[in-house]
Amino acid sequence: MTERNEGNIMEVRDLYVRFYTYEGVVKAVDGVDLDVLRGETLGIVGETGSGKSVTTYAMMNMVPPPGRITRGRVVYRRDGKEFVLTEMPESEIRKLRGSDISRIFQEPKAALNPVYKVGDQVAEAILIHRLDEMKERALETLKSERGVFPSLSRSVIDRSLKFEGDPLVRLLKRIPLLRRLYWKPIKREARKEVVKLLGLMGIPDPDRVYDMYPHELSGGMQQRIVIATALSCNPQLLIADEPTTNLDVTVEAQILELMKDLKKKFGMTLLYITHDMGVIAEMSDRVAVMYAGNIVEVGDVITIFKKPLHPYTKGLLEAIPMPGRPLKDIPGTVPNLINPPSGCRFHPRCEYAMDRCKREKPKLVEVEPGHWVACFLHHDQAAEVEEG
Repeated sequence: MTERNEGNIMEVRDLYVRFYTYEGVVKAVDGVDLDVLRGETLGIVGETGSGKSVTTYAMMNMVPPPGRITRGRVVYRRDGKEFVLTEMPESEIRKLRGSDISRIFQEPKAALNPVYKVGDQVAEAILIHRLDEMKERALETLKSERGVFPSLSRSVIDRSLKFEGDPLVRLLKRIPLLRRLYWKPIKREARKEVVKLLGLMGIPDPDRVYDMYPHELSGGMQQRIVIATALSCNPQLLIADEPTTNLDVTVEAQILELMKDLKKKFGMTLLYITHDMGVIAEMSDRVAVMYAGNIVEVGDVITIFKKPLHPYTKGLLEAIPMPGRPLKDIPGTVPNLINPPSGCRFHPRCEYAMDRCKREKPKLVEVEPGHWVACFLHHDQAAEVEEG
């Protein structure tokens, strides 16, 4: 991939992720290099088990146990500053997660807590990452209110803004009455923000929906709540992990259209994970094709669909049902990553496999500007580009 580029909001270099299980070490991500350009929609596509979700978890440095990033570097850029996520302490990374980098999880029912109101779950992110903003709004509202209690609320909130971590404020917040006077106006402002956000999600009567529980909502509505949570702090980079899985076709189309509209409205960068090439064509500016923990091809969406180079990419496109064309699948299955094939991990399923493919792992090389492929069939073409 390219060297350091200020136009990249995120760069991933030589990323390795391993899961240490009783059956053996799962080599889930194996030397991934990837650039995410600021303002683009980058689609990551591949079969189930290709390492798409694990790669993006590693990009946020939140690989679930027993997984671990064993090598590599992930750099996030904001306002001219660089944050090396793979080297930062967890306390610092948490300040970026949710506020700068956010995620829409794959299954909304798993992402939402069944015992809390959906509005409170969206508000939680706002109260963590935008607390000072909510305090300032609360102070503005309290200025127009008269009485002893509003005056006490103003005093406590104002002091907490001026003196962060003030021992007196911490002591006052332990007193039940004063704690309520502190939080009530702040949560009232957070509620207003959530209701406004739910309205942007196309949810009818958002004030009523705020007080509903996840089980009272349809799958499509639950997914809109999860999207609202992810967008609640205006992130610069949004990772959408198959957000339309298990939704019917009409609801899927509505969610995809909503996400395109929200990307324009919020001006964010979108990283979209899916196994559906049709969704990739609809949503993406560029595409990264993954197979068995490796990026095998990267290019703009038109190039990938019109001129795919890697045999796996060609196989994915040929597996799309088309009128008048017999359905063709890719022989075999994604390998067990405890004992992956040597060399190119796709070689057991590849009709063009050579002896070299079984021995060596092909590097990701640029065969034309912006079009990268990891296949020995095209390494000579890449050498000609470098010479030119």
